[in-house]
Amino acid sequence: MEINVSSNIKDVTTDNFMSDVIESSKEKPIIVDFWAPWCEPCKQLGPLLEDAVKEQKDKITLAKIDIDQNQEIAAQLRIQSIPTVYTFFEGKVVDGFQGSKTNSEILDFVKKSANLSGPGEEVENLISMAKLSIEERNWNDANEISQKILTLDPENHIGFASLIKSMIGLNQFSDVREIVDALSAEIKESKPVVEALKSLEPSEKAFKAQENIQDLEKQLQNDPNNLENLQEMAVALYGKGDIATSFDLLLKSIEKDKEWNDQAARKQLIEFFSSAGFDAIETINARRKLASLLFS
Repeated sequence: MEINVSSNIKDVTTDNFMSDVIESSKEKPIIVDFWAPWCEPCKQLGPLLEDAVKEQKDKITLAKIDIDQNQEIAAQLRIQSIPTVYTFFEGKVVDGFQGSKTNSEILDFVKKSANLSGPGEEVENLISMAKLSIEERNWNDANEISQKILTLDPENHIGFASLIKSMIGLNQFSDVREIVDALSAEIKESKPVVEALKSLEPSEKAFKAQENIQDLEKQLQNDPNNLENLQEMAVALYGKGDIATSFDLLLKSIEKDKEWNDQAARKQLIEFFSSAGFDAIETINARRKLASLLFS
């Protein structure tokens, strides 16, 4: 019998199948490679599987079962041809394939299986830290933590979303676009990344608008009820980082005329809610005031 020295690759028999596959899969995914010494495709597939699994370290285990020596398992699982590869997770088969695969297909299969158990504890802790830094608008810390997440888990959707949010907070708009262009379609279209990108355009618009703050202040001194100037000042203040005052100005505009310019102030406020985050204290307070204005 072949002896596997890697800590996450092992030979499994009928005697330890329940403990090393079924029970162990309740803690993390187990890929099972059903093979035989006479099977030429198995000889090609096996090393590729092993190399792919070694890259995943503690996230997954490869169990190799020689069906000639363990015919009972093969019969119970109705293995009719080899190579056959199954992924067990939480005690049952959740994925698999038969026959030969290209190296890239094997890498994708192993990566997909490894991701079933979600991020490790270290990554989960870093995600919590990144979320807190973003809520506090500590963009430098959020950026550094996000990069650590992606070092540990290079395809972590939340890690990319946090990185994008931090870069937007640091006004690195062109760099964000470069990163997004380089992302795979799967990551780019993931919910966390899509949500993070919603703040790109409004934040960039607000950042550019802050250059006109002094002129807008003078205009508002001369005409404090000019709704267009109020909205422009709100956008400029948002770009400066004075979110609470920005929201107050938009609410003031809505209070004066809800329907002005096709409800432009309300639409801008909703856009900024999404950009600032619906959990932000400024958003929570402004949403409460907006509801009072709209339904009073």
